[in-house]
Amino acid sequence: MNMLTPLPVDAYGRLMAALFDERSVIAVPTGFQQFFGRSETGGTDYYSPDASVVDIDIIRGNERTAALVQRGTNSRPLSLQDNTDAQKYTSISRLFPLIEEEGDINADQLNRKLAGEEPYNPMTKLDRLRQLAYNHHAEHLRRIIRAFERLASEAMRTGKHPAIFGTLNSDLTYDFYRNPENTITVLTGWNQAGATIMEDLDDACDTGRKNGHVSMDMLLMGGSAMDAFIKDTNIQLVADNRRLELIEVSSNNPVPPKFMGFVDGGFVPRGRLRTPRGYELWLFTYIDGYTDSGGNFVRYMPDDEALLAYSGARCDRYFGPSEVLPMTAGRAAWYQDIFGINPMMPMLPPNIQGGSVINPAQFYCDAYPGASNKTITLRTQAAPIFVPTMTDCFVRLTGLIT
Repeated sequence: MNMLTPLPVDAYGRLMAALFDERSVIAVPTGFQQFFGRSETGGTDYYSPDASVVDIDIIRGNERTAALVQRGTNSRPLSLQDNTDAQKYTSISRLFPLIEEEGDINADQLNRKLAGEEPYNPMTKLDRLRQLAYNHHAEHLRRIIRAFERLASEAMRTGKHPAIFGTLNSDLTYDFYRNPENTITVLTGWNQAGATIMEDLDDACDTGRKNGHVSMDMLLMGGSAMDAFIKDTNIQLVADNRRLELIEVSSNNPVPPKFMGFVDGGFVPRGRLRTPRGYELWLFTYIDGYTDSGGNFVRYMPDDEALLAYSGARCDRYFGPSEVLPMTAGRAAWYQDIFGINPMMPMLPPNIQGGSVINPAQFYCDAYPGASNKTITLRTQAAPIFVPTMTDCFVRLTGLIT
């Protein structure tokens, strides 16, 4: 009921009404990160807390057969078969990147009530300091995990990712040497008359099979690409022939267990497709994104792209050192006295989708006082590299929307 005169805030309103913090309902997705560090695919997390340079070795394979030669003759040169080589590899040596977030707590803030603080049971200055410190570090971690997802997206889609966002400098780019054939621009956009979506998918799967030596089993599409896919008359004809289970994921068509990590991380399952050449693909969309420095919402999976992938591909993560001075006994005692916890082992914030891929060891948290003793600066760092080790097991389709 609307009141003409506002009612005074009573004890119930003060003490029992919960504080609404929008940050608690803003999810942090990890869809692309689910490819990395999976033990079932041989993926590994490498931690390098004391070295700023990493060497990454990628050994390529092939599917050649053995040669037939004529007995009793020196016919080896006629077979045109090269000698085997057990150690032919590409080595990448790079400096680790650095992600850093900082936030300040001023002495004046500690004299003011915090949001949600009970007015009749006020907090002490030290309690407010610790609550603010946790809030700063939790927000830092959310931002850093979103940065992880941006890097993982770039690595999976393009076969490379930057050391500095927005750079065009090849020296500041981690290139994992994906075969150029694995990036395909379709001849006709999927939203155009005459689109050949099934042929495009089969050709892309053939490319992945040839260069990656595996069969693609995932198709991740941006929102507009998925919309064009569903509306395509040929795709609808396939669906009518029951070769495409697209309408829903149900008990008769459940998501296989090997994909559940991707679903937990934010991928949206849409169904299963069998292509004319015999590939079986599970279809996903990814609607999540982040806010860029200009305030624009950017999707982790571009609307006009698709990515074909082999879910069993090995993908590794490397985490480098912090850029702070070594911990001393005096600083450790100061942390314990001020914060009551060890900041080198941060508590992860809530609402991390597929949070099992996130480990506190991936982050470095510290703090330092200002010269005037009126400010404490909270700092969180991370140094990740996302390596699609089986780099040719992924095929990117571009130009799908024209």
